[in-house]
Amino acid sequence: MDERKLLPLLILFLAGWQEAVAVVPMRHVAVDVGKDLKLACADESALSHFEESSVMWIREGREDEQISRLKVEPNGVLELLNVSVDDAGNYSCTLDGELAARINVEVRTPPPALHNVWVKPSTILANILWEVAGTGGYPIIDFTAEYRLKPVAGEEPEDWKPITPTHIPPNSRQIDVYHLVPNTTYSFRVWATNQLGKGEVVEVEGHTHYSVEELELARHLLAGVENFDTRVWVAAVGIVMGTLMILGLGTCYLLYRECKAPSGGAGGD
Repeated sequence: MDERKLLPLLILFLAGWQEAVAVVPMRHVAVDVGKDLKLACADESALSHFEESSVMWIREGREDEQISRLKVEPNGVLELLNVSVDDAGNYSCTLDGELAARINVEVRTPPPALHNVWVKPSTILANILWEVAGTGGYPIIDFTAEYRLKPVAGEEPEDWKPITPTHIPPNSRQIDVYHLVPNTTYSFRVWATNQLGKGEVVEVEGHTHYSVEELELARHLLAGVENFDTRVWVAAVGIVMGTLMILGLGTCYLLYRECKAPSGGAGGD
């Protein structure tokens, strides 16, 4: 066919397709990852007038790996087996070349990895911060964070320690870690959880700081310890103990006199 005649036909076809897309509304369907999904091209009453060969499904950006998991049933229903994240997208169905259905498929998963996870360390504590890029299709139930000393090459790493609270509220975007050792490298990890389970774990490192103020305070408190004369301390303790002993004896003497003193008042008829 002459190219000059083919071009107008192509333009008319594209115009008709765009008009059909504008008329047919997009339906939205959500499915959990790993489940099977069936997509109907039209009502059974409408499909009964068409042969199986007249039903055609088109998916935007279909991957070759998806073909083995696609199945078109005799009634024109498209079945997706063991749905994966790659199956998400827009699907279109045509009957005898006319657009009959447009379906957007959302695949729900455990939460994806948190974004911009970083650690703001201090001397004996650290602050872990993160951002949420997505929920996986279900609301986030909670976050979980753990820490441990950075593993040393050639040595067995220690077990991860939970950070309290173990179930961090879903509206939180940071958590504090206490009782760390100054000038020490730690590994931290954090993840989100929804009803489908634990999301992707993100691990970061942080190095606690030296505390110059604490070192200066300790140096100040210990200044002069080497020249301190313990005899002065012993003498002071002796004076205090002697004073307490004298006060105790005086109190006992006064109580003794009080008990021996005759009771007042006249007696007899």
